Amino acid sequence: MELHQGETAYETALAVLFNGDAAAAHPASIAQPRDEQEVAAFVRQACAQKRPLRVRSGGHSRFCSGDGALMLDLAAHLRNVTVSGDLVTVQGGSGVGAVLQALAPHNQMVPVGTHATPGFGLLTMGGIGHLSRSFGLTLDCVVAMRGVRANGELFEIRAEEADGSEVWRLLRGAAPFLAVITEATLRAYPRRPLHVIRQLNALPSLVDALNCAESLPRQIACSFVLGVPPDQEQAQLMRYVVLQEGDESLLPAFLNEGQECWHDHVAGQEWLPDFNLPDRNGVLPPEPPVEPDRFRRLRSWIYTVSVPSGLSHELAPRLEDAMRKAPNRLCRIDLQHIGGAVADRPMASSLYRGRHAQWSIVISGFWSAGDALNQQAACRWADAVFDALESLACHVYLVERHPGTIRYQRELELAYGSDLPRLRQMKKQWDPDGLLPSLDPPS
Repeated sequence: MELHQGETAYETALAVLFNGDAAAAHPASIAQPRDEQEVAAFVRQACAQKRPLRVRSGGHSRFCSGDGALMLDLAAHLRNVTVSGDLVTVQGGSGVGAVLQALAPHNQMVPVGTHATPGFGLLTMGGIGHLSRSFGLTLDCVVAMRGVRANGELFEIRAEEADGSEVWRLLRGAAPFLAVITEATLRAYPRRPLHVIRQLNALPSLVDALNCAESLPRQIACSFVLGVPPDQEQAQLMRYVVLQEGDESLLPAFLNEGQECWHDHVAGQEWLPDFNLPDRNGVLPPEPPVEPDRFRRLRSWIYTVSVPSGLSHELAPRLEDAMRKAPNRLCRIDLQHIGGAVADRPMASSLYRGRHAQWSIVISGFWSAGDALNQQAACRWADAVFDALESLACHVYLVERHPGTIRYQRELELAYGSDLPRLRQMKKQWDPDGLLPSLDPPS
């Protein structure tokens, strides 16, 4: 099925996108394939028309839609999740939350990101979440992938047949630049109950909080959100600790105490409290209703920078200064705690090159649609925070990226390093017409 501007179904397909920039785009048409063969047919159509391809899975990325593009809406029909033993096979339109829900009755799980709604962008680029220190990246669970090259050719690749394969390595970390992934199979782990501790603290405590987190064993993830809580006026530091039930003896005492300290005990990852700032009483306000007008959704400008351990005394002042300069109360900085099992895999096992990092730092500038002054301020703020952290960075996580800007080449080099020339070479082979997102800096 192919949808066009002016049709109700076209508007509906865009209105349900999570990302405000993607929702407000004007694709030339929207394809909703029912199977892999239809995906291939639409890709060949885009090739014949020399039309950009944009792929919608979870709908989180700015790049799941685009002006003048053929948008492949995999989420319309390709959403099946099938569990067989310790393997789960997932179609390309499924969100990671649906994967967790399907695995829960089998008492299994895979480590996923900090939110339940992202799709294959997270799965194929990395997948950093609250259980990464114990189990690794979502990407590390992938044992097979199927899809369509940007030249219209079908492919399938499996881990047991891909030992030493450069294609297997490059697809796991850069697939959105090379192909449309229609299906992935992941190996699952046993699911265990989790203990979550959330604390609100003053922003100047960040350096001590980072040093403490870096001393914790891999069984404990200690992430942070820097931002303005819903019922406050000044930026605060939220500590978000996750460990498996039964591992409490590993916790330092002060992580269990404090006036603004809240404990949650949940059956599995899918029940974790939202990774968002709470009110002073620990309650997370309900999510506001989705703006029905797709052109009026919240907009964003986001960077994700990876930083190694041992830099707290340089990192904390830069982050505190950034929050003091945030142009509005919506802007925030998340520090996702990694290391542990993420670093166990060899760097050459995939194209994810952030394995030596301790922190994945998400810099999020937000503004209301139509507010040009706030847009400029939020983008400049996020750009400035990226610039301030770049000298500390060992990696950039390219789920969000900024093609066409002066920073894009720096992002690509931090993301892929010495692998970038080979990745560009493979892109010319798999995407000769450049239909998928670009790996080139602005000319």
